[in-house]
Amino acid sequence: MLVDVFKFAGRLIIVALAVILVAAKGFEAFRKAPEPSRAAPPTAEAALIRAAPGPAFGSGPMTLIGDRAGQFQAEVVVEGATLRMLVDTGAYSVALTAEDAERAGIHPFPSDYNQQVNTANGVVMAAKTDLREVSLGQIHVRDVSSLVLPRGAARISLLGMTFLKRLSGFQVVDNRLVLTP
Repeated sequence: MLVDVFKFAGRLIIVALAVILVAAKGFEAFRKAPEPSRAAPPTAEAALIRAAPGPAFGSGPMTLIGDRAGQFQAEVVVEGATLRMLVDTGAYSVALTAEDAERAGIHPFPSDYNQQVNTANGVVMAAKTDLREVSLGQIHVRDVSSLVLPRGAARISLLGMTFLKRLSGFQVVDNRLVLTP
């Protein structure tokens, strides 16, 4: 009988130690901050994929007329600065030249240029930033993900899909781009 009591007590001690060990490991994993990734810097596409904060708003559709090359340029207000931009449905993101970013009061640190992007001029490292509001005429979009390109990487800033996908629609008809908030 005494042997049975010792066997039972031994099993209880083993179970209790196992529970304590599992609980301690679980607490340590919960408390520990995640290790920084040693992977290559994310691409701009991966960094910018997230839920859109909200739709565009405005008083009605806006029409842009294409130039001789069939491109659509517009005066766009970014962070209060009026910038000449090319509307580019092939650009994943709004992309600001370094000069336009400065005009808009955006000054990334050199270490912020960690997003690899493909441009017409090749691969460059860009800085990710979020714009409080981007306005094209009476169309306004808040919280727009964008990139700042390094100096010399582009001639003109691009109004890309991180802005355009927030509209209810856009279409090209007879060299006219119609944007609907």
